Formats: sequence, structure tokens, C-alpha cells
Amino acid sequence: MVRRPAVVQPMLAAGDGDLVVVAAPAGYGKTIATALWDEADEREFAWVRLDHLDDDPVHLLLHIATAMESLAGIDRGLLAYLRGPGRAPNTHLVPAIVQALETYGPLVIVLDDAHELCAPDTIDTLHALIHAAPASTTVALLGRCSPPLDLARRRLQRRVVQLGIDELRFGCVEAAAALEAVSGPCDDATASAVIDQCEGWAAGVILAGMALGGGAAVETVTGRHNLVVDYLVEEVLERLDDGISSFLVESSVLDRFNAELLDAVLERDDSAAMLTELSSSGNLFLISLDQHRVWYRYHRLFGDVLRTRLRGAPTRLRELATRAADVLECRGDTDGALLQALAASDRARAASLVGREAVRLGFDGRAGVLARRLSWLDKQTFAEYPDAAVAHAWLGVTTGDADLIQRSLVQAHRADRGQSMADGTPSVKVAAALVSSLVGVGGVHDVIRHADVVRAAGDNLVNPWWGAATVMKGTAEAMLGNASRARTLLESALPVTDDLPGFQAAALAHLALLDLAAGDDDGAAERSVAARTLADKYDLCDVVPMLVVYAVSAVMAARVGDLAGSREAICATEKLLDRLGHLAARTALLGHGLLAWTAVVIHDSDLLSKHLDAADRARLREPDAVALTQRVEQVRAMAAGSCRPLTAAELRVLPYLATHFSLQRIAEELVVGRETAKSQATSIYRKLGVASRAGAVAEARRLGLLSN
Repeated sequence: MVRRPAVVQPMLAAGDGDLVVVAAPAGYGKTIATALWDEADEREFAWVRLDHLDDDPVHLLLHIATAMESLAGIDRGLLAYLRGPGRAPNTHLVPAIVQALETYGPLVIVLDDAHELCAPDTIDTLHALIHAAPASTTVALLGRCSPPLDLARRRLQRRVVQLGIDELRFGCVEAAAALEAVSGPCDDATASAVIDQCEGWAAGVILAGMALGGGAAVETVTGRHNLVVDYLVEEVLERLDDGISSFLVESSVLDRFNAELLDAVLERDDSAAMLTELSSSGNLFLISLDQHRVWYRYHRLFGDVLRTRLRGAPTRLRELATRAADVLECRGDTDGALLQALAASDRARAASLVGREAVRLGFDGRAGVLARRLSWLDKQTFAEYPDAAVAHAWLGVTTGDADLIQRSLVQAHRADRGQSMADGTPSVKVAAALVSSLVGVGGVHDVIRHADVVRAAGDNLVNPWWGAATVMKGTAEAMLGNASRARTLLESALPVTDDLPGFQAAALAHLALLDLAAGDDDGAAERSVAARTLADKYDLCDVVPMLVVYAVSAVMAARVGDLAGSREAICATEKLLDRLGHLAARTALLGHGLLAWTAVVIHDSDLLSKHLDAADRARLREPDAVALTQRVEQVRAMAAGSCRPLTAAELRVLPYLATHFSLQRIAEELVVGRETAKSQATSIYRKLGVASRAGAVAEARRLGLLSN
């Protein structure tokens, strides 16, 4: 027996005619908790174990009197009086019991299995007894549900103590004690796993302990384990009529449900009434998910038992799961529809559901959702259905997994049956080309070739990926040095990539670089901020193709003296470069070149050396990206002629030197003294090797420390 002081304490506090109600499904320890109360309380306890025969006023009162008569001090003639003929329960028998209680003193009457009382006249008699009982008597009702007594007034008067599932549920300490008593000591991880699986259900914890003691692994103790199944079948399912049992089993096809959803899936019109009946009956593990009792689910172990029974009728399971997939898909619940398709063994539909949103999930910050859905599919599905294989490839793109990309595209081509894809892509060839345009194994020209395959499938009105492919072609043209062509492509893609924030962010970042090269510093800053805002909004910091966004952000932050922002963007870019590995040399060359540029601006020689060396290695694998190579050489030249690094305070002063502000005005703007501002300006001249304010501005712009 597990000691439960937190449960017993409110029971001990019950007195002065209070009513105690303990209501929970089978196995939550209602009787044991009350026995612990009995053990700790000085009062006498009269226990009455009810059954269906007690659902009669006279029989109920006789049963209560029998329990009372066993206690010393109770009038032995009470039982004989109650058995007399022609005596009305409420007007004669109840007063007789109340009179006996008044003479006895403090007493607790425990009515166990009170859910057996349903008849209206029986409930009236019970209500009359509770209402008339003296203050020295406490009545405790234990059951799977509370009898329909009017408790509102007692609640207002604070004369009722109610315990339910939440109060009776085992905590970690109690579960560990129970497990130790049944199967010996266990570690915290095992106890936590059992608690999670059993959701604090006391009987479940005990059964799990028995299974663990028999050598079972903790992860196998589910609603499919024999001990759990036997208990729930005997204590719950076998006590139900066929109609309710069938409803329970068939409704378990859904993990969570409401009446409307059940009506649609089960093709019935009484689900609301069934849920109300089940919820009020108290003998089922039906858990309400909201205060209004609209949405429900089954206790995890109970749901496992029900689904095991449903799997025993495979034809009916496929029928229900298929209908559930239809309904959930129409409601926009792709995860739910996918799980139902798998339950119906419909691999084609499962692959279609995964493939339909794969690109968008990867490029709007939900790659984790894509990974989860893919994890539900088996190897056969990837091998037989191109939608699943291409979706797997997109996960590889977002994570920089070259092996996964290559393997998945091979599978997609092998499984190609000449049909269009679930996401609207006209063919496997076009879908693979879009993936390949991001990877560009053959170099920059390979990117353009694959992007043109996608663009040739139709414009944005008929082809969902025209904008994405146009972005990829535009970035490749920029790397080749075709600035005008690149700008046209990238700007034409912006209006049609609103639903692909990752591609739009990449387009904006590349346009920012084109603006910088053209001397439009304001335009570059605006587009860089817009790109970074998108990446941050959709949490794309782990998506490898977003490397350009963070690299450009690092450069722009450094150029305006935001050292903290620049360092943060550098860290994000380096993280993505590590994940990129050897997947795309052009992307590596772009990222390392931009970080080297950033290093020159912030005067970090170690960072500069690291990324110049990496850029040199990358350009050997991407010789056609002449614009990227030229940028690396420009950075190298800047580094060769760079000055001593400016301090953070000097970098804050520097932008003001390019204005018409006097030293006094600059000092006021920076909230420092005039002499401090003057000293910092003089130090800037010395470090830049100039003699005037105009010379400092010109040299700072040449080195990229100031925008033009």
C-alpha cells in the first residue's frame, strides 16, 4: 500500500456533516485512498460495498443499517425495525437511521461503488439520508461516477470534499514507491516513463510494475500488454452492452474527437448523446480536452486496448480509417489524415499527403514537421511512390544531406510512372530538377540548366515552382557576373514567392548584394533587413540555403558599426556552412567570401584568414562563379591595405563624421563629452592614416567601414 498523505489530508479535514465524494474510473485507488483515511482517522468507519441489488431504497437502507449494527454502541433493534412491513423509506426508515446516528457519535459511512445507484427513488432516499444525517456523521460516496445529487449548495457552503482523477493520479514519488513494492527498485527514468505511459493511473502503474518484474521492457508496457488488456477488458469492456462497446472500439480510430467528427467518420447521428452518456457514466477512460466538454480523447492505455480490438476487424478498420482520412484532410489536418491513411494501409495516399507540402514546409520554417511526417513512412513507400521520395530529398536540401538527396532522387526516378506530383508539379523530372537547381552538383551552369527545366513547365499561373526556379536561376546569373540579368530574374520572382518565404528571403539577400555592387547602400540595407526579417520570422536559421541571408546580414551589420549584430550573424552563417559541407561549392564560396569581407570591416584577422582559406578551397571546385571569385580578391586587397582596427566607440563615432554635424552635436547625439568625441575622432584619423575628416570618410568608405 502506497502512502498518500496529499490525498488523505482533505479527507481527514471532512467533518461536521460534510459529504465526501471520490469519483474516478476503475483502478484509480478510490477504495485504498479511503482505507488510508480510515487508518488515519480516529472516528469509526462503517463500510458498505454496494451492488445492483442496492439500487432500491429499502435494500440500500438495510445494507447501511447492517454495516452500522456491526459497530458497538448501535441499537441492535434497528435492523429489525427496518425489516418491518409497510414502512416508507423516507418518512420512517431514514428517520430511524438518523436517530441511531445521533446517539452514536462521530461516524463515517462509506458507500463504495456508489455508481450502482441509479433509480430515482433510491437517489431520493440517499439524498434524504445525507440531508438529515447529524453533524457527527460524515458520508463518503466512492464510485466511478458521482450519484446525481444536488451538490451545488454544499459546494457554496464548503460542506463537500470532492476527489477525482486529478487528485488520485499517482505522482512520480508515489509511482516509484508502487513500482518498488511490486518489482523492486527502479531508476527515475523508468518511473517517469511508466507515469507518462499510464498517465498516473494507479492500476496501470501496478500492472506495469508486474510486467517489469516479469522481464518486460518499459516501452512495451502499453495497452497491448496482456496484463493491461486483461484488466481493462474485465473491469470495463465486459461490463458494457454491445452498442456502447462497439461505439468505443470504432471511435478509437481517432486520437481526438468531438461529436461532429465522430458522426462523419462513423456515419451515425447520435455521437453527442453517446459522449454525454459515456462522460457521465464515469466507468470509462474518456478524457475531456476542454472545459466545455466538446473535444475528447481516451486514456492512452485504454485507447490502445480499443484499437487492438479494432485491428481485429481489418476490413472495418480500413473503412473507418479511409473515411477518417477524407474528413481530416478536408479539415486541413494533414498529420491526422496521414496517420489514418497509414492505418488504412494506403501507402499511395500517405505519400501524396507528405509530398503535397514538402517544399513549403522546408522553406517556411517547418522542416521539423516534414521530418516527422517522413519518419512515419516505411522504406517500401519511398521506393514505390515518387511523392515520398522527392519529399525526402527536400528534407536533405534543408539539412544539407547530400547522400539523402541523391538516394531519394534515384528512388523517385525509378518509381516514376509518368504521373504528375501531389503538389502540382507536372512530372517527376520537373520535381527533381527543382531539387537539383538548389544542389547544383555540376556547378553554376548546372543550376541554370535545372532551373530552366522547371521554368519551361509553365509560368507562375500554372506552375507552382516557377518563382522558386526563377530565384535559383537569378542567383546563378549573379554568381556568373551577369548582374543585369540576375536582377531582372530575382525581381520578377519576388511577387510570386510570398508563399515560399525561404526562396523570397534568398532573392532579397542576393538583390542586396547587387545593390551594394551598384553603390546603392540604402537599397542594400533595406533588402538585407527584409531578408533577415523573413528568415527570423519563419525560424529559418537551420535551413542551409538561408546561408546567404545571414552572411549578407553579417556584412551589413559590420558596415554600420553594429558589432554585436555582426557577430551574431557570423555565428549563424558559420553554423550553416558547417552543415553545408561539400554539398554546393558555389554556396560555400559565397558564404566564406562574405564572412571574409565582414572580417575585414571588423578587423578580425583570425576570422579573415579562416574564411579566405576556405574560400580559396571552394573556388577550386566552382571556377565558373567569377563574380564570387572577384569578391574574394577584392576582400583580399582590402585586407592588404586595411588600417588598425577601430574600437566599438570609434565605430559609433565614424558614421557621424560623414554628416555635417559639429563635434559638439556629435557628442550630444552619442551622449558623451565633447572632448571624448574629439579624442575618438583623432584616433580614427590616426588609425586610418589620414589628416582630415573628409579623408577619414573617404578611406572608411573604401574599406567598407561606411556605406557610400
